[in-house]
Amino acid sequence: MTISVFADKCNGIDQCPESGVCIKICALNAISDSENMPLIDDENCFDCGLCVLNCPNGALSK
Repeated sequence: MTISVFADKCNGIDQCPESGVCIKICALNAISDSENMPLIDDENCFDCGLCVLNCPNGALSK
């Protein structure tokens, strides 16, 4: 299973009410900023779901 990003729900990292919490909370640095949107590195992500639980816009899903 992988984490999906729903671009229509994400306002962009620079407009995030939590200042890109998905990137900050990832212990494995599996999320990066790609043109102001979160980009999941599936090789490093182990699907813990912390980013999903903490995204204020519900833009991430397992």
